[in-house]
Amino acid sequence: MKFIFSLLLLLFSNFFFSQENQLKVYLDCNCDENYLKQNTSFLEYVRDQDLADIEIFILDVYTPTGSRSFEIRADGNGIYKEINTITKVVGYSNDTSSTLRDKLLNKVKLALVPFLDMGGYNLNVDIESNQEDYTLSIDKWKNWVFELSGSYNNDKEESRKTNRYEIEFEIDKLTPEWRIGIDFSRNESNRNFISEDNVYTSNRKTTSLRARVVRSISNHFSIGAFVGGFQNTYENVDFQRYIMPAIEYSLFPYEDVLSKEVTLAYRIGIGKRNYIEKTIYGYTKQVVYPHGLTLNVKFRKKWGNISSYIRGDQFLNDGTKKRLSLRSSLDIRVFEGLAVRFSSNINLIRDQYNLAASSTSTIEDLLLQQRQIATDYKTSFSIGLSYTFGSIYNSVINTRL
Repeated sequence: MKFIFSLLLLLFSNFFFSQENQLKVYLDCNCDENYLKQNTSFLEYVRDQDLADIEIFILDVYTPTGSRSFEIRADGNGIYKEINTITKVVGYSNDTSSTLRDKLLNKVKLALVPFLDMGGYNLNVDIESNQEDYTLSIDKWKNWVFELSGSYNNDKEESRKTNRYEIEFEIDKLTPEWRIGIDFSRNESNRNFISEDNVYTSNRKTTSLRARVVRSISNHFSIGAFVGGFQNTYENVDFQRYIMPAIEYSLFPYEDVLSKEVTLAYRIGIGKRNYIEKTIYGYTKQVVYPHGLTLNVKFRKKWGNISSYIRGDQFLNDGTKKRLSLRSSLDIRVFEGLAVRFSSNINLIRDQYNLAASSTSTIEDLLLQQRQIATDYKTSFSIGLSYTFGSIYNSVINTRL
């Protein structure tokens, strides 16, 4: 089946200015900013959003094809405060970094049209030269994307030797209704530490196969199932297989994911484990019934970004075995030039069924990380501060040595 449509690209071939003062623009973008600035020289870029006539926020997300898609939001300040535009750029697997940034540039220019018109710019606009009528051919891959990767690393010194390799294979299919994925990974690390006549060895192996099928049932609800199996010598797991159905509710419509996201997901399932060594609870094999609740919050706004992930897990066969995980990051623009950043990771751990009975907290275990050690918690925290001052303009591009 063939679909015929027209793609309207709005390109600017020339800009002639009718006033001396150029529009001042604040740009926030995880992209090639230099390229955008070089090709929009009719604007004056400033480094603080409070000084800007236009604030441009470009949000991005990676797609299963390995490319990126963008959402461009342009908001006016001062006399332009009534003007707001939103446009999107879709990246495909055959897009190079060059073609993708050209797409982004064209859509940025498109988003700026109402501001330039109100600002008294005389525009010579060409909407026809790159207009293309074409017919989409049938996708022989039916939206399936395959990726194979691998790496090998070898480090040697007189007192240390390390060999590591990793293999990954990923299959994805993404449509508005379905999200299907299969991931396989295998990695192994062998390290030798030599001290006089002693040799300390650490060997770790991990193998995993995971699959998921997720179905959108509305603009706020999704259901799915997760199945898989894995081996992890560090965690004393010889082989574990599991299946977990799940349901998710999104407070906001799913299409708003680039700017705001609040989701609540619940999973429940069954897992069967075989351990490498007998555990501290006397198990060599075990059947477990895990369930968990996850709250995911993300906002990307003018004042900054906030991201928080809270997950609680428990075993139905033993309610005392549970875990609570919290990951948060906060990036706030306080005032002109000043930004503060926080991040934290807190894990309350009460679910270490898998600890080997022979596990001991010797100095070798702690330093070589050969096996998992009993712990009730794991935490990390960081704070950062930045302050920029000086000239408010940053339109000059200079990439020389």
